[in-house]
Amino acid sequence: MQNGNGKQRRQFWLGMILSAACLAAIFFFIEPREIVNALQTARYGYLALSALGVIAFLLLRAVRWRFMLNNDASWRDVFHIQNIGYFLTAILPLRLGDVARAVLIGNVPPITLPRGISTMVVERVLDMLFIVTLLPFTLAGVERLPDWMRNGARVSGIAALGAIVVLIVAANQRPLTRRIATAVLDRLPFLNTAVWAQRLDSLLIGLVSLTRLKDGLILIVLSVIIWLPIIFAYYTSLLAVNLQPTLVMAAFVVCAAAFSVALPSSPGQVGVFHAGVIAALQVLNQPQANAASFAFLYHAVNIGVVTLLGVVGIYSTGATFRNVLASTRAFMQRGA
Repeated sequence: MQNGNGKQRRQFWLGMILSAACLAAIFFFIEPREIVNALQTARYGYLALSALGVIAFLLLRAVRWRFMLNNDASWRDVFHIQNIGYFLTAILPLRLGDVARAVLIGNVPPITLPRGISTMVVERVLDMLFIVTLLPFTLAGVERLPDWMRNGARVSGIAALGAIVVLIVAANQRPLTRRIATAVLDRLPFLNTAVWAQRLDSLLIGLVSLTRLKDGLILIVLSVIIWLPIIFAYYTSLLAVNLQPTLVMAAFVVCAAAFSVALPSSPGQVGVFHAGVIAALQVLNQPQANAASFAFLYHAVNIGVVTLLGVVGIYSTGATFRNVLASTRAFMQRGA
């Protein structure tokens, strides 16, 4: 447990340092007064549309998560538990909201904790595969991107499509996949074969929807539709800061944001999110001050919506913040 706690502390401080470094870099390279001026001229009415986009995103994610759970929980429970998790991720370090989601959904019969964890892992996989697949299609508006980077993005998109095929085959052939994985892991003495084989099997359990053609197609379609409201939210926020975006531009910034928030950071991905989207807009030759104002405004809208819905979720499920936090900590201690 002490080793686990030590690792968590290192991750926490690494995230805090990286977030602070990103914020420092932003204010070093961009004059704060210019950002303030851009914020003063922003058209804040567009942010209401951005908020609606974020809400639609969360509504659709709950539909997909419930589908992955074989509809064994009500949409209301899934929606509120999901929002509680995102709220905790926004205010607590180490993405503890993800753990809270798994613990809370595991207390909704007949769903179990392993099922909750496996579906959440699969969520992450599907989201990243979508982003990697989308990225090459967003590069048309990027003039200054080196050829090697552009080609690399295209290759990664093809690889992502291949990975989806592999996941579908593996989910349909779980016993064979486990045998192959065990044989490979046995040759890697620095890994615990039993532990990693079980983790792989849990991942494949979460992909049970892909074992049926109709359900698999529904899951893939949902995984695409989910991101359309977020692209809309980015588009309207870019309009709010007096830029002239296209949907392709908005999609490119969404991809950049998705990669940036995968890095260690402070709660709410402060700093790393801002640096990621500002860099993306700079690649697209957009003004620095407007890019920075977009980063701060969109992040504020997103955190505001997540916080509001998270608090509503805690109240609606009859849980308390203290109980949710205690359950999450207890699970983390067992895991450590």
